[in-house]
Amino acid sequence: MNVQDVSVYGTEAGFRGHANPGSTLLIDAAGEYSVTRSWVLALDAIYRHQGNTAVAGYNILDANQPVQLNSGFSQEFGFAPAIEYNWKRSVGVIFGARLIGPARNTARTITPVMAVNYVH
Repeated sequence: MNVQDVSVYGTEAGFRGHANPGSTLLIDAAGEYSVTRSWVLALDAIYRHQGNTAVAGYNILDANQPVQLNSGFSQEFGFAPAIEYNWKRSVGVIFGARLIGPARNTARTITPVMAVNYVH
């Protein structure tokens, strides 16, 4: 894919070149347990592997200086526990968080999540 100037690949202003994102493997296993008719416990287990992204080109603002970047591969493991409450058969709400632990080239994160479910 062609890339110009500042990008998510770490290139700067004046860059002209291309990026070859690595392949991705994502595995997400999910389960739910109904405690009562209204309350449900949920858990997702997540694994992601992202291959190396190679970037090559030159910088037109720096005497056409060659640029080569490599991200290296990354891995992450995480869980997303949640609690769901359904006050009708067709309407409910779910609260939880996505927890990503320390892994290779991946930041540790906690992301809150909330959704309203409506089934028609």
